[in-house]
Amino acid sequence: MINSILKLVVSASVVVMAVKYLLIPGIANFSAIFKLSGKARGQVIGYATSIPEFTVLVAGAFAGVFNAGLWNIASSNIINSILFLVTITVFRQQLDLKKKWFKDELAFGIISILLPLSLIWFKVGAGLSVALGLILFFMVYRICDQIFNKHGKPAPLPEGIENGNLFIGLALLLAGVFIILLAGRFLSSSAGNLILIFNLPEWAVGWVLGFISSISELTSFVEIYKIHKPKRIPGYIKDTQEAIDALVTSNVSNLGLILPLGIFIYLLIR
Repeated sequence: MINSILKLVVSASVVVMAVKYLLIPGIANFSAIFKLSGKARGQVIGYATSIPEFTVLVAGAFAGVFNAGLWNIASSNIINSILFLVTITVFRQQLDLKKKWFKDELAFGIISILLPLSLIWFKVGAGLSVALGLILFFMVYRICDQIFNKHGKPAPLPEGIENGNLFIGLALLLAGVFIILLAGRFLSSSAGNLILIFNLPEWAVGWVLGFISSISELTSFVEIYKIHKPKRIPGYIKDTQEAIDALVTSNVSNLGLILPLGIFIYLLIR
């Protein structure tokens, strides 16, 4: 048991370090080269920080435990949202959420919580129609985002990455993805061992894994606000814009891309 707990703590720490020192700087290099707005960079961060959920869900699908994977997505989206609210409060930017141009992102963020809970409540099984419906939901989100939101000016960059470097950015990004995938496997296996030891039900398994896989999102929210902090003036909301997009993109991709992939794998191997 002590071995599994130690592996869990080390793996979680590795995820935090990989997000902070590899993913975020890697994405920042691409942001500098391609002049990405805060919104666009937030979305890229959102996709990148969904990697732990991807690892956990695919592992669960191969293990034939679909309900635990569904609870993982539902709990992860809830925990991501709570961690976002905690971060925005710590940085004293919670009043930004009253801005009207955040309404559509916040609406999709709420749906990304309610939809998986509805699937669980109504005991909807893993089916092809469910997977296709979730992919359709993701497509609607992307279309609405393109219609209702403008990307704006290039986002502020971390110190030392003002010019960007394609090779360094790609190397950091690939290294970050690889390390998070590897750490995610250790997270899943060590959490699985603890679950067996304590004989936890599937919903509890999902919540444990959801909490663990949300570590990368918390790290990204904090780093986003740190990057923008030197630029902050009264009325400045670009930091919250980027953080909201990181949150909503992560939650929606968990539900509309990763969960359908888990369903496809589950249907193929069951």
